[in-house]
Amino acid sequence: MLNIIKSSLNANMRGISLISNNIANSNTTAFKKSYSNFSDIYSKTIANDPKSFSGMGVINDSPRKQMFQGPLKQTDGALDLAISGLGFLTLSNSNNPESKFFTRDGSLGLSNNGEVINQQGLNLMAHPVIDDKTFNPNVFENVIIPPTRANNFGEEVILTNVNVSSSGVLKAVYGLDEEVVIAKIPLASFESMESLQSEGNNLFTPTPGSGEPNFGLALNDNFGEIIPGFLEASNVEITDELVKILKYQQAYSGNSRLLQTEIDVTKRLIDR
Repeated sequence: MLNIIKSSLNANMRGISLISNNIANSNTTAFKKSYSNFSDIYSKTIANDPKSFSGMGVINDSPRKQMFQGPLKQTDGALDLAISGLGFLTLSNSNNPESKFFTRDGSLGLSNNGEVINQQGLNLMAHPVIDDKTFNPNVFENVIIPPTRANNFGEEVILTNVNVSSSGVLKAVYGLDEEVVIAKIPLASFESMESLQSEGNNLFTPTPGSGEPNFGLALNDNFGEIIPGFLEASNVEITDELVKILKYQQAYSGNSRLLQTEIDVTKRLIDR
């Protein structure tokens, strides 16, 4: 009996911890909330008689990530990108370009040498565009926007603006009105987004359960739309989380009283 009560205490404590983490990240860009996944533990006899199954407690399995989209908030940042619908942006570490991360957090900026990076310094990956038109969908490169370039008269002009279309076409503006197409930003999808491995900082990596990424272009097939000047907010609803944490706390309190009763009964039996 003590082991059963202890397993319930541990499961409810894990649930409280997950809800507390959801609440703490309610203002984190593109954060995806998690819930506990409880499973009963049973014992059985060799005969496999259904009537002989008895409960042995509860375990808290791997948390379930809720991947549905959060609300979009306007920032007017040139490189703030939100995704409305299906899709993830692809990021990589400059030291290991083959190691890819996936995120819906489009808080991007420019480094000193023109690399498009996120807040952790990871590089945005996209299809490079040749002659302002063609691109190879099989080629992924880190996006680099040169801070300066030579215009048609051989004069050096500086970067003045960056534009991203809803289909993912990234353009740089030099000087007053000289536009140059830099890259085509693809989106990634997975068979089971809930099975992605969370790496922290709103970064995810594929697992056998999620499957390998499928790449495509925004507004094509089932992929969503890239919305510049917006960021996706957390999908945490504070009111719902407070209700859930109260339930976990009540269950924990009830199990604590049950544990104390069991200890008192056991102590009286020993003292007899």
